[in-house]
Amino acid sequence: MDSYRVPVNSGLRPYPFEPFTGDLPTELLDMVVTEPVSRVLLPDGRAAWLVLSYAHCCTVLADPRFSRLPLGATTTPGAGGPRELNMDGPAHAAVRRVAGRAFTARRIETFRPRVRRLVDELVDAMLAGPRPADLVAGLVAPLPVFVVCDVLGVPVADRPRFYDWISGLNSVTAYGSAGAADAQAALRAYLTGQLARKRSAPGDDLLSAWVLGQDAHALVDAELVELAMGVLLGGLEINATSAGLRALFQHPEQLAKLRAAPGKLAAATDEILRYTSVSSMFRVQVVREDLTLGGVAMRAGDCVMAIPWAGNRDPRHFPEPNRFDIDRAPTVPHLTFGFGPHFCLGTALGRMQVELSLGALLSRMPELAPAVPIEEIPWRHDRVNGGIAAFPVTW
Repeated sequence: MDSYRVPVNSGLRPYPFEPFTGDLPTELLDMVVTEPVSRVLLPDGRAAWLVLSYAHCCTVLADPRFSRLPLGATTTPGAGGPRELNMDGPAHAAVRRVAGRAFTARRIETFRPRVRRLVDELVDAMLAGPRPADLVAGLVAPLPVFVVCDVLGVPVADRPRFYDWISGLNSVTAYGSAGAADAQAALRAYLTGQLARKRSAPGDDLLSAWVLGQDAHALVDAELVELAMGVLLGGLEINATSAGLRALFQHPEQLAKLRAAPGKLAAATDEILRYTSVSSMFRVQVVREDLTLGGVAMRAGDCVMAIPWAGNRDPRHFPEPNRFDIDRAPTVPHLTFGFGPHFCLGTALGRMQVELSLGALLSRMPELAPAVPIEEIPWRHDRVNGGIAAFPVTW
């Protein structure tokens, strides 16, 4: 048995404290101040340090003494297989340099008209359909898939089978199954073929950008495929649109303020991302050497889990952090997209999708309203990134 797995009756507080249904538990919010670093028991039986404060989350996410790799694992570029974004150290840095050149602010901004067109097409279909309509099925779920295909340059004719392959990538229940493994193998084979096609006929997409810069940055095709897989996993589910709309419905004064001043949309999007961000994904890291964090002594090999959405509610950095306020002007960035070397490369693209979606919904559906009581909106726990399962709306 793993030495870091402990008996269920160990006396440690189980984490998570309760299934997430839209609002962070009071216990967690209180602990951001009272117990910013504490010991908990994870669902898989491991003990871990739960890190909640903003400053300590930043340390765990950025300090090389905390690693995504098991204790003793190498961070040498290319050791043990293709380099990819989920690594640490030089291996991760080498891949990120290539990825970052294709994710420049200028390049991502060129996708805005394409994302706006995709949003408008999905909203058109909702407007033409019956009421009430499911916001998740009609817009929130399909949009990131369409955007990822567009950004990666997947030909329209190939998209139906591409959708089938990626449908289970973020599924908790399908994870590790034979079917999921087969789908991932087929997807990797497809992406390998796409690289060859982009090499002979490049387009205005990320795969082409990576291929064109391949020689200069010494990433082999297998590493570019893993890079594309990382983009897929990170970009498939962007739940802040539905969670943000829920928050606006719960705070009608904020919704009225936004309707009266659409120019506040960018700031409102940032507050939505701070206030509603949550995931069922547990990023467990490992302490690489004995150290002290928040007055707590940690041993090399200990498991540590920083919770960014708890850091987003730290009153030392966000005054009245549990108040939803679209006019908030924070002095530090929220942690929704991470911090440090693993800060999400797709931040600008994800934020763009939320902003354009909310803008289209509020402008084209002036009477938009939930079709069921907010407390009856179901949340899903079978997906890595959680989110609202269905959101019936009318207008």
